[in-house]
Amino acid sequence: MTGVDFIQDLGVVTLLAAAAAWLCQRLHVPVVIGYLTVGILVGPHTPSLPLVTDTDRIHTLAQLGLVFLIFSIGQGLRLQRLKRVGAQLILATVLIAVLLLNASRLVGVALDWPAQQSLVLAGLLMVSSTAIIGKSLRETHTLHSHHGQTALTVTALDDLVAVVMLTVLTSLAQSGRSDTLTILGTVVRLNSVLIGLLILALLVAPPLLRRLRHRALPEVQSLVVVGLLLVMALLSAKSGFSAALGAFLLGAIVSSTGLNPQIDRTVPGLCDLFGAVFFVAMGMLFDFSLLSQVWPLALGLFALALIGRAFAATVALLTVGQSTGDAVKSGLTLTAIGEFSLIIALVAVQGGLAPPAFYPIAVALCLLTAAITPFLIRLAPAAGDWVERRQPEWMRLWIALYHRWIEQLLQRHQSGRVWRIIGPRVLQIAVWILLISGLLLLAAPFYRVAQRWLGGDWPFTDGLPILFWFAFGTILLVPLAALWRMIEAVAMMCAEVATPSGARRSVLRPLFKTLLQVAMVGTAGLWFTSLLPNDLWDGWNLLALAIALAGISLLFWRKLIHWHSRLENELRDQLTDGPLRLLSTATNGREGPRRQELQASDVMIRAGTRAVGQPIRGMPLRDRFGCTVMAVERQGIHLPNPAPDTVLFPNDMLLLVGRDADLREAEQWLNTAENGQAARAEESVLGALGLLPLSVPLVTRHAGKPLSELDLRMHWGIQVVAIERAEETVVSPGRSETLQPGDKLLVLGTREQVNDFAFWLST
Repeated sequence: MTGVDFIQDLGVVTLLAAAAAWLCQRLHVPVVIGYLTVGILVGPHTPSLPLVTDTDRIHTLAQLGLVFLIFSIGQGLRLQRLKRVGAQLILATVLIAVLLLNASRLVGVALDWPAQQSLVLAGLLMVSSTAIIGKSLRETHTLHSHHGQTALTVTALDDLVAVVMLTVLTSLAQSGRSDTLTILGTVVRLNSVLIGLLILALLVAPPLLRRLRHRALPEVQSLVVVGLLLVMALLSAKSGFSAALGAFLLGAIVSSTGLNPQIDRTVPGLCDLFGAVFFVAMGMLFDFSLLSQVWPLALGLFALALIGRAFAATVALLTVGQSTGDAVKSGLTLTAIGEFSLIIALVAVQGGLAPPAFYPIAVALCLLTAAITPFLIRLAPAAGDWVERRQPEWMRLWIALYHRWIEQLLQRHQSGRVWRIIGPRVLQIAVWILLISGLLLLAAPFYRVAQRWLGGDWPFTDGLPILFWFAFGTILLVPLAALWRMIEAVAMMCAEVATPSGARRSVLRPLFKTLLQVAMVGTAGLWFTSLLPNDLWDGWNLLALAIALAGISLLFWRKLIHWHSRLENELRDQLTDGPLRLLSTATNGREGPRRQELQASDVMIRAGTRAVGQPIRGMPLRDRFGCTVMAVERQGIHLPNPAPDTVLFPNDMLLLVGRDADLREAEQWLNTAENGQAARAEESVLGALGLLPLSVPLVTRHAGKPLSELDLRMHWGIQVVAIERAEETVVSPGRSETLQPGDKLLVLGTREQVNDFAFWLST
């Protein structure tokens, strides 16, 4: 009975994993070593004690464990933190990968390996182990040192490199080709599918999980999370990439949208269980006989891993501006080969990209580097100081000169004024192109599934392809409309900058704009056409589909713009931690200190406190704490922008805007107690309000109008809290303040109100 056998194997694996974890805890060694070792001892390739012998079931356990393990690793990455990490460490991670790639290619040339085998070796060496390095840093009490924090950041970024390498190798194994053009095409397809899956998950997962938070039992939440995880993994696999890609994306999205506490109440046990199952199963696939045949190569690659990773990390960190001593310390810390290397090796062997001996070599590298990493981390401080003291004077001078040059570059403005305006929109165009490309690539697997279920002649002869591609094309109209608007805006700005002033400017500017717009749209159209499935290349079918979609666009153009606005605001809302951080992401990458710190908070006035019976003007909220009362809710009645003489009563709910620390002090002053209660979102009208970002379109008929004339509170029920214009931020703008094209607004209101106002501005 296959089911009973699988239950037996799963029970054996979990009990062995528990014993290994307990023993590793007693011996103070990383549990990964214990999981792999116990898997090796009881696997089918060990004649003495083969408790699990069916290789197919072991692969099934490994695949299931992989999905949950990668999901938990993705939860450790927050999308917003990539910006805070800084370009220097991101660049250092890329440089490490490039250096190791070239070193692997040199080894491949020396050993006469094929190109794909060298690529697999690079994948093994590029990835460091977050678990092993983090545990070793804690045990040596260097976790909070400068080099310890640098190493932890780089090893977290290594996970992204590993996902890319794993995805590329999976695609190459399926295509059977490994030339440069195929690799570049795979990377482009990866980016497209990545954006498509990312936006799909952002639109579905966070709203669904938030809705379930208060309306569903914990077991329902667990089932939904696991279901979403498996669906994302399946979509990634059906797109021709690794299932790990979808699992990693969902984990990163859950972490980045603030839902980790909810997930931590539902699925941590599953991740712990199947993570352990994965490592034990990977150990069971280890074959001593294969390793015995290539042990000299394994030792050589072990030396390459130690020396190559330490040298590459040191050089990369020196390149981005770290001192010699800190670079050496971090380089020695980053020597442990990670769990991703095992996955990469297994995928490569199963896909025929590397010989079978590569998998036991990867296991040996993981075990050996895990064993020696704690020693190297203890050695790192002394080694770094020794190298710092002993480096030649000429090297010290050249490094100091180079680092001063880097500091000067960082102190300059990143770009000119023109690029600060155009650059973000060019990036948005690239994102929309990748999104549409990803949707086109995902369409083919969905069509094949529909064809298998319904048949090509459903509901009439050749009806399925007609209905499917028409419905799919209709869905694509919203991102296509967004892309058209972005291209139109960029073409207009480029024409404004490129055409010289003079009598002929009025003729040249629209001509240049039209030519640039046609060139950009034509290039994007050719790219999208190359991604269309072959069965659409019947000329008449394609022409009929294009005419039908063009007619729908003309009829519902205003509606498409409206949906695009809602889609963009929804995505921005999901990608932010707090309301004003979203404004900073929408402002060309510049972060003003005031914009970054403003937040909104609900404060309940309790009976018997100093605020009861006092008018707003009589309290030092603005003068002492820098906070502004934006709204009051009293007995279910919402009072926006209350007058200064408004008297406060018990159980009034105030909506305060200010910096986080100031808000806490203001709440403490208002209620005299440290922890004043705040109304729950579902119990208060104020809970539906939020601070949302909004950009004034470059072309709008409402530009130049003062806020008093627009009367936003009466018509839309919203308030403008802040306006960013050029290098200036105006907080609590007066009624005489005008809206100018390109202004960045911070608006107080519900999401529906802000979306309606945004649509009105764009018409």
